[in-house]
Amino acid sequence: MKRARRVITLAAVALFVTGCTSNGAAPHDPGKVVLPGKQVAVAGKLYATKGRSLYRFSGTHVTPLLAGMKVKDPAVSADGARLAFAQLQEQRSSIVLSDRDGKSRQTITPVSGPEGALWAFAPSFSADAQQVVYLTDRGKQASSPRDLKPNDLGVWVYEAATGQSHRMVAPVGYTGGDSDPTFRPGAGDQLIYTTYLYGGVPLQPVARLTWMSTRTEANVYLSPELARDFQPAVSPDGRFLAFIHADSGRDDLYVMPLGASFSGVPRPYPTEAGVRVQSGMVSQPVWSPDGRAIAFLMLARGSFDLFVLPVTTTGTVRARSVAQPVTHGSFLDADSRLAWSA
Repeated sequence: MKRARRVITLAAVALFVTGCTSNGAAPHDPGKVVLPGKQVAVAGKLYATKGRSLYRFSGTHVTPLLAGMKVKDPAVSADGARLAFAQLQEQRSSIVLSDRDGKSRQTITPVSGPEGALWAFAPSFSADAQQVVYLTDRGKQASSPRDLKPNDLGVWVYEAATGQSHRMVAPVGYTGGDSDPTFRPGAGDQLIYTTYLYGGVPLQPVARLTWMSTRTEANVYLSPELARDFQPAVSPDGRFLAFIHADSGRDDLYVMPLGASFSGVPRPYPTEAGVRVQSGMVSQPVWSPDGRAIAFLMLARGSFDLFVLPVTTTGTVRARSVAQPVTHGSFLDADSRLAWSA
């Protein structure tokens, strides 16, 4: 699907992973996950995809999961016991829940409906794992080559108690829809996501971080009108937000403090208080379970690889050292979320 909401285009590898190795530089996609000569130990369990195959990094070990399945956007529950992910099929996808090893799978969204084939992406668990927020084009109007209708992605939530889903946010038409929904830890009624729309003269794609109360359905922009801010990731204590800010050909990683709640549009916008902690072409930030590091994918020597950046949020937000590479020359899927649990 060609979507106007793509503020930038990130490289995504379409080959299947065939194994892991510890080796030197790769001038092109080696078809496998490559670890650097000086390996970085990952605390807990960090999930990423390559060629739509799911891998779990823990310590200096890499474990393939869900063999034979095409997967995108892994998510993990707060206790680390459950996974959620988008399973990709031909021209459709669905959200699947499983245990931490990818077994005992349960599909919670349909792959088709009266409106035709359906897409679903980017699941995220609530703190108690009783809700899963995700993106889908469910509810779109029936379309045909002669009568094209928008199929923008909206924000929906699945309720484990009922086994049913309902839409929480209707997208702006013909933008591709919203993205990056995530519950705020420590606040059972707060959601943060990216709103895509058009702004300026002439019109240009805009990406604004958005806060939402799931109780009142109030929405508040956290970014300025013509912003290009996306991929929000909330710290485990719910106090800070990491996000990507696109500017001058770069996608830099920023961290900003979050207010306890928002009753109206804050001025200045919270993103304007953000601190840049990593420059470059960065994608898909996720916090470590202890809040002392942020993992992300970054373009290095032509390959998107997995990095871990130690950070401090005590006093001034800052990086405590340079980002450490977990993979090297591995061409990971830069358009697929990361997940991290203890």
